Amino acid sequence: MNNVTEKLAKCFALVFPSLKPDQIPSASAENLSEWDSIAQVNLLSVIGEEFDMDIDFEEFEGATSFASLAERLREISARA
Repeated sequence: MNNVTEKLAKCFALVFPSLKPDQIPSASAENLSEWDSIAQVNLLSVIGEEFDMDIDFEEFEGATSFASLAERLREISARA
């Protein structure tokens, strides 16, 4: 795993402690019943702390899977 996915996996493990490490890369709002709007806000807050960035919630709208969040984070880091 690269740095983005490693850090993001740590965030998922904190917000969704029931997930096993091998389940994290395929996690999404569609397959996790505990991923609701509160979990989304918590996840984005944890991501902001882990990646040391201010989260623009609108920029992450629609990012409801590990893969889509990783892609947005890569895009943001490429612009920085």
